Amino acid sequence: MPKRAKESRQAKILDAAETAFADDGYNGASMRDIVRGAGVNLATVYYYFGSKNGLMEAVLKRRFGPLRQEHLEVLRQFEREAKGRPVSVEKILEAMLLPPLRLLAAPAAKRQAVTRLMGRIVTEPDAQTQEILHGQRSEVRAAFLKALRASLPKAPAADLQWRMEFVWGALAFILCNPRTIEVETHGACNPVDASKVLAEMVGFFSAGFRAVGISTLMVSVT
Repeated sequence: MPKRAKESRQAKILDAAETAFADDGYNGASMRDIVRGAGVNLATVYYYFGSKNGLMEAVLKRRFGPLRQEHLEVLRQFEREAKGRPVSVEKILEAMLLPPLRLLAAPAAKRQAVTRLMGRIVTEPDAQTQEILHGQRSEVRAAFLKALRASLPKAPAADLQWRMEFVWGALAFILCNPRTIEVETHGACNPVDASKVLAEMVGFFSAGFRAVGISTLMVSVT
């Protein structure tokens, strides 16, 4: 089979699988629906991807692989600009936030494809998908944690990790629920304005990172 035809067939399978995973989650997605949507037989899917797990891994890699690469490229750019000094917390946050926020300005089809899949992963975080994501995101997360430790050397590692999770969580909410933010704020906050969202998030979260170790609020939950 010519290379172009092979790539086209694989793309159709991935498109159908992405739709199924976004609609029904990993566990709920039907291989029968994926096969029907791609216009191939089950043997072809297994030939290219090996298993349902391999298919999900390929879907995530196709959608989030370029984002992972852009994360690392932006962080490395800021590290070069720092000329051996630690990258500031603000710049680290910019490197974390800017690549995903650029999706807000992407064509609607691409933006919706990524955010629908992301929304399903966030709302139904099954163990299989999380394990795949962990493997694909580990390099990026390690790079940002290393940069934060260099910028804030006295901060406990666990505190930095908590704050990183808060950043990722807020980012996912903004990308997956822009209409909710607009409605709840009666139009005062425009989540489609990527530059404004970036500025607000960097300002908010940089203060949180810099407050590490200054004070500790103990909350008792009963």
